[in-house]
Amino acid sequence: MTLRAVWAPDAATAARTAGWDDLLATGHADEAAPLHVNAALAARHPDGPTVAYWSDPAWQAALDTTPIVLTATARELRIELPPVWRAEIHLAWDGASLLISSDLRTLAWAVGARTPDPDGAAAFLTGERWTRGLLPSLFRGVLTLQPGHAAVIRPDKTIRVEATWTPHRDPAFASQPLEASTVQLRDRLDDLADRILTRHRRVACLFSGGLDSTLIAAALLRRAPERVVLLNVGSDLGTPAEERLRDRFLHQYGATSEPVDLPAKPGLVAALRDVNAMTALPTGSPFAAAFEEILAVAHADFDCDAIATGDGGDEVFAERDELLVDLLARHPRALPTALGHHAVRSQQRGLEALKRAHRTLRYLRGHAPAPGRTASVLDTLLGDALAERVISARARALHADRERWLQGWTWSALGSARRAAAVPEWEPASTQAPGMAVLSPLVDAQLIAPALALRRTALQPSVAGFQSKWLLRQAALAWLDPQIALHPKIGSADGTILQAVRADEHGDLLDLLGSTTAQHIGLRLPSEADRPEHPLWHGEEWIRPAALTAWLDQPAPRPQQPSVTLSSPLAPPAMERPPLPASRHRRRASRRHVVALAVLNVAHQLRPGTSVPPARVTAADPRLGETLTDLARRACAFPLVNGASQPMSQALAHFLRLRGRRATAVCGVQEGRPGPRYWVETATAHVDVHGAETPLTPAPKMTGAHLSNSLPTERR
Repeated sequence: MTLRAVWAPDAATAARTAGWDDLLATGHADEAAPLHVNAALAARHPDGPTVAYWSDPAWQAALDTTPIVLTATARELRIELPPVWRAEIHLAWDGASLLISSDLRTLAWAVGARTPDPDGAAAFLTGERWTRGLLPSLFRGVLTLQPGHAAVIRPDKTIRVEATWTPHRDPAFASQPLEASTVQLRDRLDDLADRILTRHRRVACLFSGGLDSTLIAAALLRRAPERVVLLNVGSDLGTPAEERLRDRFLHQYGATSEPVDLPAKPGLVAALRDVNAMTALPTGSPFAAAFEEILAVAHADFDCDAIATGDGGDEVFAERDELLVDLLARHPRALPTALGHHAVRSQQRGLEALKRAHRTLRYLRGHAPAPGRTASVLDTLLGDALAERVISARARALHADRERWLQGWTWSALGSARRAAAVPEWEPASTQAPGMAVLSPLVDAQLIAPALALRRTALQPSVAGFQSKWLLRQAALAWLDPQIALHPKIGSADGTILQAVRADEHGDLLDLLGSTTAQHIGLRLPSEADRPEHPLWHGEEWIRPAALTAWLDQPAPRPQQPSVTLSSPLAPPAMERPPLPASRHRRRASRRHVVALAVLNVAHQLRPGTSVPPARVTAADPRLGETLTDLARRACAFPLVNGASQPMSQALAHFLRLRGRRATAVCGVQEGRPGPRYWVETATAHVDVHGAETPLTPAPKMTGAHLSNSLPTERR
């Protein structure tokens, strides 16, 4: 279903509709119609302006049901968009008439826009579009209005944009205690599950076993288990931890999950081409081929008309370095503990994170220029002209962020909202199920609100066993076994998929990113990229430009999305909230142990050049890991302590040996990541205090014969 409308402010001139002959006039019988709409819009014209409403049944099933509203007179047109992240509207002038559409390709073809807009491509590649309300689209001559904003357009073609989604004006913003936000988040997720099951007759759930997808599965199963189908990726993808967590959840809820095996062909690159032929905007992720198959199975085999995902959990709820800016500005006493947590996660010194936060805060307060940005692997794909436009786009986005910060937003809340708005770029899509609604409840604006309202000091590790996404985990404790809700982040199989792309699809990938379309955008493949071992192909940074190229390379308009049948949900079963796990009240390490670990860390930084043995294949020890992680975080609050995996693992192994335990720091690799990683091995298990999100394995061509429990003086 596509919105199409024309605003013709000049009554003396017939509206130019660019071939949209099915549009209906909405004016009074005795005057020229200022607004022409297609039948998909519900329009009314009381005494006063003409008002039209539109929403898409394939949108996120949001708690805020406000549709797109067009209010037209001969003097101005106001377009207001709800904070639903796929509710973008595209605008283009055709003479004195303004053409409006919810589908960019439909509008581009109507006005003859065929040339990619480098500024629009740069805005897309930065991934920071939401902060700026009105942007150039991917085609020259077409503008895009972002969700959560309103635009007032006048006949002289001037456009004034304002933000209408303003959670920072809520009196509870950034001041709510953890308990209040926890209850609010859980209640709103429960209401949203009700709404999803009201709109759709049968809902598939993309279920990996991680916290985010498991929480969504629980919310749906509590209400109507007979109308929910759990699907997980088969073909031996995923980690053993994911499989164990899936089994535990399925046993708790008495449910089953259907594995969906992936076809041997066509692969990720072909999937990017296929799905971007029918999506409204460029879409892509390492799991594009897997998602395409899962949606096809959900539609054809299980008769589902919607699929729910856990996308957005990391983007909205994970604690990031942005939090340090807020603590430095408002709660400096809370900094030491937070610095230790972020130093261990980022494998850096806490002082370095503090310096970055201080530079950012000085910029926000107008005391310093914008902080510099570290070059990324993506920059190697940008031609000179596009690179300059990307730099300008980032500068404009940073300036817009600063303006919002000055209005009362917190820096971490801005980051969460910006990342939530980008989630549709990697949501599932399939050419075999083009009308299926894809729902990501964790990025619903009303569900984000409790996270934005949470007091910033509640996002620091104040308890032993603190895990990333602490608010989401506390909300999940009412519905999930604590061993699921508080399980450390487990990652996924993206490293395995990217390795397969390097091995089997490298030529196809070079053809896509070296195509004429890619050159028109401004992308340039470096000569060294011909090698599959080039660092560019080891991460996910290339997927966004690849999706953009595939989308612009396929000009066919996407299929119309049919409406879906509504049904009523059943009453949810009553479930009691379990008591908080013991880890919340666990005794923390003593201060003398923290000081001892800090001294050992500095000592191992001063002893470079000694070898580190390879890892064996051992199981993780969550109990010991929780204790050592808390110890490492607190030690990292000291200025000279380095959170990097090598010195910290060596210091922890040394600390354990001084306390009479057999332990050593070992070297291995993290699946899908270049370079070595280090962790601690005891006689029977391993501990990684840095929270690796994909499996840790022995380094290639290294054997366990080199492993030793020798004295610290002989081992780095």
